[in-house]
Amino acid sequence: MQLRDTVQQFIRSFGLLEQTTTPCGFSMSLSQVFAIQELEKQTLTITELAERLRLERSSVSRLVDGLVKGGFVSRELNENNRREVLLDLTEKGTSSIRRVREQSVQFYNDILENLSENEQMMFYNSLKKFTDSLIKVRRA
Repeated sequence: MQLRDTVQQFIRSFGLLEQTTTPCGFSMSLSQVFAIQELEKQTLTITELAERLRLERSSVSRLVDGLVKGGFVSRELNENNRREVLLDLTEKGTSSIRRVREQSVQFYNDILENLSENEQMMFYNSLKKFTDSLIKVRRA
């Protein structure tokens, strides 16, 4: 129960319940940020993006609609397979992900400055193990 309570407090304090702002204060949902981070790496189809985000295709389709309307993402028909739509970042999407990255680095630095270097490493290693275990359980 203590772990559950601590995780819930973390989620609330970190701002993960906020739908329109990232924890670092950027005016975009976390799903949108995660989507443009994936598209920063490479051009994807909606199905590929849904797999990477571990979301339903219909949810990602609505997410992409908002990103296209906001000017962050472009959609184009795949010339090799006319049934597929390819998603790519626009210049606005690229500059936005850079700003999110800068804000998040500052945000994490502000949090971590209250911990010693040793405490930071212990925290990171524990969080990494916890996350790896969570991924393993969720895939089972």
